[in-house]
Amino acid sequence: MAEADIQAAAIRPAGSKLVPILLVVNMLLVGAVLAVFLTRAPAPAGGGEKPAAAAGEEHGKAGEGGKGALPGPTQKLADFVVHLRDPEADRYARVSFEVEVATEEDKAKLTGYMPRIRDAFIAYLSDRTLEELRGSESIARTKVALAERMGQLAPGVDIKGLYVTDLVIQ
Repeated sequence: MAEADIQAAAIRPAGSKLVPILLVVNMLLVGAVLAVFLTRAPAPAGGGEKPAAAAGEEHGKAGEGGKGALPGPTQKLADFVVHLRDPEADRYARVSFEVEVATEEDKAKLTGYMPRIRDAFIAYLSDRTLEELRGSESIARTKVALAERMGQLAPGVDIKGLYVTDLVIQ
C-alpha cells in the first residue's frame, strides 16, 4: 500500500490549487491599481490647485494679451484655393485661416470687412511660390504679412492673432 500512496502523490502535485489562486489575486490587484490611476483626475501643471481669487485674476487679464490671457473669440475664414506663381508647373494651395479678435463686437465688425480681406489674401497668396509657402518659417512670414494687411483693411478691429488651420499644396 505504500507504493499506491507514492503513485497517487506523483499524479497529484502538491499545491496545485495555490498557483492559479495566486495568479487570479495578482491580476485583480493589477486591475485595481490600473483603475485607480485611470480614474484619478490629472494634477494641475503648476503643482497644485489655484485659489479662486488667482483664477479670477487670470480671467481678468484676458484682454491684455499677456501670456496667461484667455483666447478671444475666433472667426473662421472660408477656405482659400489659389494658383501659385510657378512657371514650371501648375501648383495650387488650399489654405484655411482663423482670426482671433479681442471681443465679440470686433468679431461682428470683422464680418463687414470680409470681402476686402478675402480679396487681399487671395492676391497675396496667388503671388507666392511653392518655396515661399514651404516650412514653418515661411508660414510664419506669410501669417505676419497677412495679419498686417488685415489690420490695414479692418480699422478699428483689435486682431489678436491669425492662425493657419489647414494648408495643402498640390
